[in-house]
Amino acid sequence: MMRFLPCYQVVESMRQGMTPEHAAIDAISRIKRKNPDFVGAVFAVNVEGIHAGACHGWTFQYSVRTSDMEDVEVYTVSPQSV
Repeated sequence: MMRFLPCYQVVESMRQGMTPEHAAIDAISRIKRKNPDFVGAVFAVNVEGIHAGACHGWTFQYSVRTSDMEDVEVYTVSPQSV
């Protein structure tokens, strides 16, 4: 996955106006086009704290806790046909 720079792609996509969800899906889609059998995930957070993830080949979980939350929330991202 490293050679595809998915984190850079997510940031660049959000800079161009994509939501975190669309940016994460876009980054995973680009990798999938070149390597359909890869297993990986990425998540994105924008400056407003909106977050999302995308994955391929497995179910991915990530955790979020903000200053106004009492505990950590775990989010599960299922593979999509991206």
